Amino acid sequence: MDKMLVIFREVASDPWIIGMVAFFGASFAGLATQLRNGKTLTFRSVSAAMMNSGFIGTIIFLIGYQMFSDNLPYLIGMCLLAGIGGATMLDFILTALKKNGIIITIKGGK
Repeated sequence: MDKMLVIFREVASDPWIIGMVAFFGASFAGLATQLRNGKTLTFRSVSAAMMNSGFIGTIIFLIGYQMFSDNLPYLIGMCLLAGIGGATMLDFILTALKKNGIIITIKGGK
């Protein structure tokens, strides 16, 4: 048991490994969001959702590591939520582009 604890502490002290965990965790959170939508999945949509969510999770990790390095579960949780939000944002943008964009009309009233 003590050997596992030592290995965990060594792994948890390496920011590169934690960054990779944040990337892959966020990318799979984005994939889970895509699977939950129930739309047809193509290689392009799955890879786009995973890459987008993974990069957003990594950006959140890089921004928050300095401040939350002593609270890694919180930081990884933020990265996972960012991955879910990234996939939702990507899905919204792709849907808007498929339906000829977004039209915003501003009317002045008297």
